[in-house]
Amino acid sequence: MAGARGNRSSSILWSVFFGFTAIAIALNWSPRLIDFDSATGAIRLVLISVWIAFTAYSLHCSRHENLFQTVGKMSRLYWGRQIGIDLYISVFLSIGLVYLVTGSPVQTLFWGLAFIPFANQAILLFVILYLDRIFALSAAAL
Repeated sequence: MAGARGNRSSSILWSVFFGFTAIAIALNWSPRLIDFDSATGAIRLVLISVWIAFTAYSLHCSRHENLFQTVGKMSRLYWGRQIGIDLYISVFLSIGLVYLVTGSPVQTLFWGLAFIPFANQAILLFVILYLDRIFALSAAAL
């Protein structure tokens, strides 16, 4: 079990994450986010399920291990460093996706600041909230 110091830093990180999530959903709320009757809605439902499961498992992990200690241990291993580099290549590509989808430097900064510490949890949330626009841009590009 993580020590008191690990629990405190974990609590702070989770508070920031859920605060960010609430702000992101409030700023992007639309009834279409809970309309699952279309193909896009079905994909969104799958993504929401993945996001909830991933977030729940991450919460479970943070109750048992300190994230910073784990990253420290991983960074001493070749594959651990490769996994970290791979993850953050995806994070920075995703920040570029935010700009392509929104066209807004402010939104890119907002999401980028969440992507860096929260990686796929924040990236999945962005994709869920912007799925209609992502599909529309993809169709227009074809």
